[in-house]
Amino acid sequence: MKIDFQKIGKVPRSVTIEKEGVILSGELSKKEHSLTDFKGKLSNNIKVQCVKCGEEFFIDLNEDLTLKFSDGIYKGSDPEADVIEFYDGKIDLEEVLISEIESIRADYHICPNCKEGENNGST
Repeated sequence: MKIDFQKIGKVPRSVTIEKEGVILSGELSKKEHSLTDFKGKLSNNIKVQCVKCGEEFFIDLNEDLTLKFSDGIYKGSDPEADVIEFYDGKIDLEEVLISEIESIRADYHICPNCKEGENNGST
């Protein structure tokens, strides 16, 4: 889902997109000429791999997400949110969601069986 920067105003615009069962939903609103705020949530569940045994399992997602999108190069810093730059005048929410999914999958996950083994003093 691509949205033109020009079509985003000060009144929040609701968006929802789904990929691989993960739902990204929230609101886009323009704060500055070339900067758009996104406040939303990642929800549902996602398949990840255990770093100990390699088994795949699902984790539940219910994460708040605050991002800013820049129409071109962003010159500055924002301690409140990550700034993602786009260069074609459009925000690509599918690209954002894919990036978030890959970031979650790359994290350190331990399946329930291995966690149980840790709690029992074995592994």
